[in-house]
Amino acid sequence: MTSSPSPGTAPDAAAAPVTSSHPSEAGGSLSLPAVGGWAFLVTALIGRLPAATVQLGLLLYVSGAGLGLGLAGLTVAAAGLGSAIGAPLVGRLVDRFGPLPVVVAATVAQLLGMGSLLLVVLHDGPSALVLVFAALIGSANPQVGAIARARWSAIARRRRLPGLVSRALGYETACDEVGFILGPVIAGVLVGLLGPNPALGVLMAWVVLGQGCFIVYLLSRRGLAVDTHTLDVADGTAPRIRWAAVLPPMLVCLCVGTVFGSTQTVLTAINDARGTAGYTGLIYGCMGVGSALASMLVSRLPRRLPLSVRVAGGAMLVSLVALVLLSIPGPAVLGLLFMVTGLGVGTMLVSAYTRGEHVAPSHRIASVMTMLTTCLVLGVAFGSALGGVLSAVPRHGFLLTLAAGLVGMVAAVALHVTRSEPGRTVVE
Repeated sequence: MTSSPSPGTAPDAAAAPVTSSHPSEAGGSLSLPAVGGWAFLVTALIGRLPAATVQLGLLLYVSGAGLGLGLAGLTVAAAGLGSAIGAPLVGRLVDRFGPLPVVVAATVAQLLGMGSLLLVVLHDGPSALVLVFAALIGSANPQVGAIARARWSAIARRRRLPGLVSRALGYETACDEVGFILGPVIAGVLVGLLGPNPALGVLMAWVVLGQGCFIVYLLSRRGLAVDTHTLDVADGTAPRIRWAAVLPPMLVCLCVGTVFGSTQTVLTAINDARGTAGYTGLIYGCMGVGSALASMLVSRLPRRLPLSVRVAGGAMLVSLVALVLLSIPGPAVLGLLFMVTGLGVGTMLVSAYTRGEHVAPSHRIASVMTMLTTCLVLGVAFGSALGGVLSAVPRHGFLLTLAAGLVGMVAAVALHVTRSEPGRTVVE
């Protein structure tokens, strides 16, 4: 299914027709910069970094401002809840109006929330307001990653390059992992060097800079960033989201998020008990590195191997977590094991996003992508909370990680049997 650019659309180098003399070249041999353009790749990466920085930044800010670790934890929970509620709305608005006005409005709302939070803390305002503005900040996340994924889908459909989607979503997942790794580091450095109040001011500037870069890109390519909302709605017979097809990738994302959240909590408990707290971030980062590598590698495998790859990824995750449950090694070996575990996690995550793109109606791509991202965020929150309870005996927290891996593997297999949107051809 194809779509023509909207009237008045700015020229886009990425929109030039590409012909292929061989079916296997339908997006498979084209580099992502050649198709999407370096401007898109760079600004979409930079644009999602503030969201990865703000969450831990809020935790460190509230705690560093002397309001207590308990309120700091509730603040992060409020931001996560706000994100879970706001993300589907943001996705629906992007599908309806396009990304530019939504990203601009979300960025403005986020800055207002952060500025209001700063004023509340400076004037010793009530704790309830801290939570309200944290929820506003979370709900105003512009979901740059989901918008980027939707744009790749729009390009692939417009230019009839089905092989492009898997590679592009693998790259986007790797970008998310880069954000997961760099965001907390940036937040910790800012609060540690500048103190809480100046750090929050810098975080606001970081939001303007990072998301502003993506807004500038959208301005320069207005109408081409995501015009999936124009693909199926012209005749008024646009298909609806088929939840039976979307639920398996949502469940995979929920399970992957639970793996991330429980692992983070359990590693913290283990290293605190050992007196090696400084290694927690490094070991957790190893899993992110492994996941990022898998995201890039899996997208380059032959397209006829998706089911075997999903099973292998889930089995790798489950096996290694079970091994760690039997005997927890030292920091170096643990980091290596979790890097390999990350390969399994990344494999499942790319499979989920790819399948989500396949089964989503053309005019609801951004909505489905944000729902998958929301499930990932909710999984992290759930895994962190329940993992913290189980980690009274540190290694017991990995039981939740193991259970999430098993359920995720079953759900990843179910991705294979769901069908795509009627009228679309999906090549397994």
